[in-house]
Amino acid sequence: MRYISQQRQIIRSFYTGIGKTAVIFPSTFLVAIGTGMLNLGIIFYMREVYHALPGLIGWLMACNISFYILGCLLIRPLFEHLRPRYLLIIATSCMAAFSLLIYLCHSVPLTFILYGFYGLSASFFWPPIMGWLSQKIEGAELNRVMSRFNLSWSLGIVISPILAGFFSERSPELPILGVIILFICTSLLITGAALALPKIRKDNHREKQSHLKDKAADHSTFLRFPAWVGLFTSFVAVGVIVTIFPLFAQDSLETSKSMVGTLLSMRALFTTIGFILLGRKIFWHFKARYIVLGQIFLLVLLLFMIRAHSVIFFATLMPLLGLATSFIYSNSLFHGVAGSTRRADRMAVHESLLTGGFITGSSIGGMLYQHYSMSTVFLFCILCGSAGILAQIIFLIINKRTGLSSKTRNKNETSPSGA
Repeated sequence: MRYISQQRQIIRSFYTGIGKTAVIFPSTFLVAIGTGMLNLGIIFYMREVYHALPGLIGWLMACNISFYILGCLLIRPLFEHLRPRYLLIIATSCMAAFSLLIYLCHSVPLTFILYGFYGLSASFFWPPIMGWLSQKIEGAELNRVMSRFNLSWSLGIVISPILAGFFSERSPELPILGVIILFICTSLLITGAALALPKIRKDNHREKQSHLKDKAADHSTFLRFPAWVGLFTSFVAVGVIVTIFPLFAQDSLETSKSMVGTLLSMRALFTTIGFILLGRKIFWHFKARYIVLGQIFLLVLLLFMIRAHSVIFFATLMPLLGLATSFIYSNSLFHGVAGSTRRADRMAVHESLLTGGFITGSSIGGMLYQHYSMSTVFLFCILCGSAGILAQIIFLIINKRTGLSSKTRNKNETSPSGA
């Protein structure tokens, strides 16, 4: 009996000790798989079911992400008084519902509207979950936690293109059905954890209360501005790769949907590897030169892509593109929240700039590819990247004159949470 009592006590201690990361990381993984499957699956779906041209497909992706930005910046802040777990349940339930309606509607105008509202629903998932996860941590601990978060969603992005390509070859509707199931499962997972786990039930964090209470303690770094510029311009290229490259690969490289998915998964895999490596190192924290170097590296890769005309060449470049993306993304994520008390708001800016770049790449890239060539699309990305480097240099000159980043760096690095 004593042995049984000890076992029960161990189980009870384990059960009561399970916190928010047990919900955040699995949910992030599942939603990332669903998002990746839908983003690639809907490209094949639009082309095969509606015979859509590249320009129309690009504008569909832009519509989705425009609604996402609208939600991040204008609508989601109205619900800051709600606990993050409730926002996550609402978001995943709505994402499942709008995916189901896309499957049922069989109309291009309705697909635009529903895919837009799907993006709006996603704005209630990503900024709140990142703000909730990073609350009240700084320095090396913040880097480790955000690295694990990046690992969770990037693993989902590694798997999703392969699944989307595999299912699309059998039926263009299968990826959408798979997405619906994934979002329903995620909603049930979060709901069950919110009801069953004591530590999550007692979590009273609200973004609005947090930033009002700690407003005077905000020590944000100026380096977030050049990092955000890099994020925007890099995701112009990512928007092209995710949205327009699958069409180019089928048209010019004459490859299968599965191979397209594999190439995109290679990029995502090395993005994940980049997150793992960056999570173990702090050499790049509060170092302006690494923000610019990441952008230059991406620019060099895009120059090579102009000359790439084979699957093997792109298979070589995609992993390097993934590493570059992980470095630029991590700089934005870390410097965006470091020292800040308004974590969800900062994540909303991060997500809005990311998706703004994605909109630019997918919409303008789609039109350029439809009327000109893929080389023209890559040249457009290079011009955006060059403008981004110029803007970063201007920000860093301002930063050097004011000395803001060094002051913030000292405060963050000497804080107890950052030790």
